[in-house]
Amino acid sequence: MFGRSTIAICSLFGAISGVAQVQVFDEAMMTTAELSNYERTSTFDEVISVIDALDQKTTLMHRETLLLTREGRQVPIVVLADPPLSSPQQAAVSGKPVIYIQGNIHGGEVEGKEASLIAMRDILYGDKQHLLENQILIFVPVYNADGNDAMAENTRPNQELSPVMTGIRTAHGYDLNRDGMIVEADETRALYENVIQRWDPDLLVDLHTTNGTWHGYSLTYAHSYHTAGDSMTSDYTSEIMLPAIQQSVKDKFDLDFGWYGGYDYRDWPPAELRTFHHAPRYLTNNMALRNRMAILSETFSHDRFYKRVHAANAFVEEILEYTRVHGQEIRRINREADSRVAENTIGTEKGVKFEMVPRDEPLDLLTYSYIPYQKADGTQDFVRSSELVTIEGVANYNAFAATQTATVPSAYVFSAAFSGLANKLQEHGIWVETLEADSSFNGQTFVIDAIGEQSFVQNGHRNSLLSGSYRNETRVFSRGDFIVSMNHRLANLIFYLLEPESDDSLAYWNLFDEYLKPGFAADGQIDYPVFKVLD
Repeated sequence: MFGRSTIAICSLFGAISGVAQVQVFDEAMMTTAELSNYERTSTFDEVISVIDALDQKTTLMHRETLLLTREGRQVPIVVLADPPLSSPQQAAVSGKPVIYIQGNIHGGEVEGKEASLIAMRDILYGDKQHLLENQILIFVPVYNADGNDAMAENTRPNQELSPVMTGIRTAHGYDLNRDGMIVEADETRALYENVIQRWDPDLLVDLHTTNGTWHGYSLTYAHSYHTAGDSMTSDYTSEIMLPAIQQSVKDKFDLDFGWYGGYDYRDWPPAELRTFHHAPRYLTNNMALRNRMAILSETFSHDRFYKRVHAANAFVEEILEYTRVHGQEIRRINREADSRVAENTIGTEKGVKFEMVPRDEPLDLLTYSYIPYQKADGTQDFVRSSELVTIEGVANYNAFAATQTATVPSAYVFSAAFSGLANKLQEHGIWVETLEADSSFNGQTFVIDAIGEQSFVQNGHRNSLLSGSYRNETRVFSRGDFIVSMNHRLANLIFYLLEPESDDSLAYWNLFDEYLKPGFAADGQIDYPVFKVLD
């Protein structure tokens, strides 16, 4: 007969045995970050090596190519599904939500890349296999492959050399997270064609690392700012999904996540937190104009590398825990927005310019404290302390209100001479038709009486700022001219792209400059070349 101590020993041995039976991964499945004790981040080839190893012993992975980069890197799209599938058509038939997770859009922000590889391994071989029960998962761990591999010391100096070598922000001069409207980078074109239009994800998750304000949070997040878009997808993300994920991460990992934003430490203590710009040039915001949900995350460069990867990985996996349970609700909200936009947008007033405004409820901000001191020249400055404090009642500027609106037409019409415009709209997945006969339309022409320039350059553009007024008239367009109907689920995106005074329109991105500027210089006034049909 066993004595009590013997039973206790057996129980302990059973517990140890249970731990020992946890899946032991092959070395090839481990990331460079893990194998180097978080002293290094993965090169593109090392990412591919891990994906190859994960693919070797599973039938649940399907691989496609996002693009072949300028430097010859074949960027992978990894699709995980159970039962396995190999096409968007199969995904549509399954009725499951499609969740898209993207890392490394900025080549030096490497945490999402490593976290995505770890999540894929956990799902295929670890304790997260249940995440494939009710959803289809798409990963692009290294979106900016060329930027990732342009590694050098101190490209992210605020990360305190953790890791020492990281890539650069841009891809051949393009900030890929400012290209969502003009679509000039190879990566953006490929994303729209091979992921957004091909797989139509219900949720996009874009993983970043900020070098901004020293919050006390391990990660901050933002939803897609809907501005001119249907509000329901964005509101669900911000008011229901993200708070639930925030609480889950706190309960499971004791990590504090909060709203993305920054403040000026020189005005201490902070009275307001302000988020980033609302413009749909940012990919997460662009998704709102497509009636789909999106989340942006930012780990913090002042944390050590292993902590940033852990926070990003916890966020990704808790998002997927949420979508596994609520995926059908997400799909329903998105498709109801599709119907609403297609059926009810024409004739409404939509914003074309916006200002940042506070949410109704202030927040309690977790942040590092700052200590004022007097400099030798008599001026005051602040130094960051190591103390974490909570500032209560901070105004949370994480919303936007329209400062200028325009009427949504039933269609936009423009001359066949502007074939480049038609091609640009088609890159967004917008259906452009040609007139089969000469046709007369009632509507408005926008008369430009000033062409300004943005005070800064972004992605090589000195953006144009048009102003003027509308003239009501009847216009005749010829057979072969282009027409874009607004009876479409992408009507809000079309509107934002084509309105002349929209703060992120194709006009803003200089698409019409070669036509507009010479004519304006000669006459002091010129008609905008896209006609609004108002029936």
